[in-house]
Amino acid sequence: MRRRRRRDIVIELTSLLDVIMIIIFMVMKQNSAMIVDKQNTIDAVQKENISQAAALDDLNSKADELSNQLAEAQGKLEEGGADELRDKLQAAENKLASYEAIDDVVIVLNIGLENKYNNTVRSLTFGKVSEESSVIDNHNDDEFDVSLNKMRVFIGDYIGKVQADAENQTIVYIVFTYDPTRVYQRDYEAVGDALKDAETKANNGNFRYRINPISVS
Repeated sequence: MRRRRRRDIVIELTSLLDVIMIIIFMVMKQNSAMIVDKQNTIDAVQKENISQAAALDDLNSKADELSNQLAEAQGKLEEGGADELRDKLQAAENKLASYEAIDDVVIVLNIGLENKYNNTVRSLTFGKVSEESSVIDNHNDDEFDVSLNKMRVFIGDYIGKVQADAENQTIVYIVFTYDPTRVYQRDYEAVGDALKDAETKANNGNFRYRINPISVS
């Protein structure tokens, strides 16, 4: 076999080195592109973190401000709450005393009629002015008629008090309050007829009723 000459070997090595250098250059270029891409990603993440941190700081600042405002409001409420409560209690005591004084002279009964929730509920209220009233919500004619009968029974007890008073000193006065724009005509007439019947049944000048139309619009 014929031996290669040294010059041919040098040429082959030179070509091989060129290929290796090209490969190294391509790898370095690719790595460089990857590094730039990673750096851009890192920069974007850092910017996002900075933005979120700023938003969190702003949120914490607003929360602290709101907390201070609530604390201030609570303080004002606590400072003024006692006086306001005392005034309301005094007013309630005065009102109760007035009712008790009225009860010594005359018994006042309140009757109220009101439609609520876009006329879906028809509310009938009755009771002694110095006591808690009964409030009955009705959704149809049958329920309203049952409530009306309960009101008749309630009024009937006071008719009996007037009739049983031999000295004719028991006075019963009924006030029927309603808003003409917020009740059904049927309901108004039914309550009015019940009161008229009660006054006729009592047949005593000490038992009377008055209709008090008001507008709450």
